[in-house]
Amino acid sequence: MDDFEKKLNDLLAGIFNSILRYEETAIKNELNTLVTIAEAHMIDAVSKQEDKEISVSNLASLLNLAVPTVTVAVKKLENKGFIKKIPCDKDGRRMIISLTDAGKRIERAHHVFHAKMVRNISRQFIESEKEQLLKVITALMEFFKEKAEAL
Repeated sequence: MDDFEKKLNDLLAGIFNSILRYEETAIKNELNTLVTIAEAHMIDAVSKQEDKEISVSNLASLLNLAVPTVTVAVKKLENKGFIKKIPCDKDGRRMIISLTDAGKRIERAHHVFHAKMVRNISRQFIESEKEQLLKVITALMEFFKEKAEAL
């Protein structure tokens, strides 16, 4: 790697790790509860599907994860009281997952965290820098999205 690539690698890894650590700590402190960032993101995904009947297999498909992985995660969230499962009206073999009140509090805290984070970052830049930042981050997102979809 040349100097640019080393610096870019360090910055990308540092940003990724710092955001995750910041997000997880902020949510834990806000709610005084033990929830991992992966759990918060799973709760977020369930929340976005609340108007639909979502099963573990639907959630796995949405998150691009294996069904057994999501099954274990949902069970942990259920044990922590953040998710509940109820039998599907149309197919008794399927279980529909939804958020409990505690899960909804996690989701609200997660949403507030993101709103504050984006607002605080936005305040650091003038309009022309904001446009450039969005352009660069959009290109990065498209790059990683393409790579992830190719796997």
